Amino acid sequence: MKLARNADSPLVDKEETLFPTIAKVFDAECPQMETARIEVTDSAGSLTRDFRIAKASGWAIATEVAVADPAQKTAEDVTPKDDAAKEITEVPEAPPAPTVAKQEKPVVVEKKQPDVKPVSLTAENVFWLAAKYYPEALNDDRVIDQFASLESCDDYRAVWKNEFDLRDWRKKVKPEVIAKSDSASNLFEFSFTFDVRRQYDFETSMLDIGGFIPSERQYEVRCFYGSGDFDDNAIGGRVHVSFEGLPDSFNQKIYLPGDLGRSAVDRLQAVGNRVRITYLAQLSGVGLKTGWPKHYELKAEFIDVKIFTGEQLDYLLVHHDEAKFIAAREQHMAAVRKAAEEQRRAEEQRLAAQRSHEEELRRVQQEREDAQAQKLYDSLAGDGVVPAKLAALHHDGNPSFDNPYDIAASAFSRGQKFPVRAFVEVGDRDSVGYRAKWPSRVYLTGEGLEEGDWYFVSGMGDGQKIDGALYSVISVDKATKCDGRICMNKEDVAAYVRTQYPQWSGARE
Repeated sequence: MKLARNADSPLVDKEETLFPTIAKVFDAECPQMETARIEVTDSAGSLTRDFRIAKASGWAIATEVAVADPAQKTAEDVTPKDDAAKEITEVPEAPPAPTVAKQEKPVVVEKKQPDVKPVSLTAENVFWLAAKYYPEALNDDRVIDQFASLESCDDYRAVWKNEFDLRDWRKKVKPEVIAKSDSASNLFEFSFTFDVRRQYDFETSMLDIGGFIPSERQYEVRCFYGSGDFDDNAIGGRVHVSFEGLPDSFNQKIYLPGDLGRSAVDRLQAVGNRVRITYLAQLSGVGLKTGWPKHYELKAEFIDVKIFTGEQLDYLLVHHDEAKFIAAREQHMAAVRKAAEEQRRAEEQRLAAQRSHEEELRRVQQEREDAQAQKLYDSLAGDGVVPAKLAALHHDGNPSFDNPYDIAASAFSRGQKFPVRAFVEVGDRDSVGYRAKWPSRVYLTGEGLEEGDWYFVSGMGDGQKIDGALYSVISVDKATKCDGRICMNKEDVAAYVRTQYPQWSGARE
């Protein structure tokens, strides 16, 4: 393991006192470890101490090993260990949750060596990289103007008012613009200074300084005192850089036990909780955003981040290397997948509950309709049903009928006719019409009636005095012949009920 510390660190020449206080890191990350070799380097990277610690001695020094001359190092000494070993800085981070399954060998995270030289996070470098990821934009003359003016705004201002001079200038600068965009670096290094709100948790020995992820930044390049407004070109004249988000547990909490915590808090307080953060990030193209204002967007993915404080802003609080960012991204994606799975399950449960509720509503509605349909069926096909009701229903689908005596009395008293619906048995025909056998004192007038048959008739009713008695005289418009006083059997009634309640499950006896 490697321990890097500053010259003003309270651990100088007593670095071994750190390890018993962070023993839980070893227990959590590598419970099978019995011994460890510690290499101590100063701020310049020079090796100052080399010793071994052992679990049996409570992670105190087991054997002191003198620092050898570099030329005298053994094969074990010169074997690269950076990739396989966990780097411990002066301010180690909080241990992760204990591993469930023991590993025979530690997982090796290979660090990617950048194949391009980092550049500073300036508007010019951001624009060149945007052109590299969006070369189609260079087909726009106005984009060529903007990129060429990065090199010389004066040259552009000298020609932009003359169409021919501007055309000649574009032809000259376009190959240079394309070549420079093709060679643009996607590796950026930059620093920002923040004032943070610190909070130390004595239960967990964690220092919370808030997130270190910058907010989205907008870059614009204007060539003033001329036609330097490039809002109308293919990229909208501006480029945005957005930064990847990481879990708060990664970018807010720093594990600083004991004296390290006090030392960090003292230094933060002395400078008003100011920190300087240095970033190494890789940028890639996201695409053109056509909202207002239109712009091209780049996404920054972090490779290395160091957070400093102190009077000279050179006291290292924490160092996040590429391996930590890889682990944090895996943690973040696992959390995203878990959240998506939980959301999917919640949606399935919601839909299942909704389907169950809808089924219950349908069941209740079906029971209600069945009850109403059964009630209608019983009223038409049950015991003691009135034949006139079935006859009327068969006549025109309306089970209602009238008392012809009431109609006759009203018609006679008012001197006018009224609509009437009646169930009658036709008798002999005389000069007035067909005299009904039942009910008595009813006459029917009209064609198509046969003596001795039962009919349900509808028409206009009048009241007449015949031989001193009031008779109901019905002028028949429509007549339906019924057999044996009944126009409908139970099957007919069931068919009728189903026209009123299509979902009816059927009659109950």
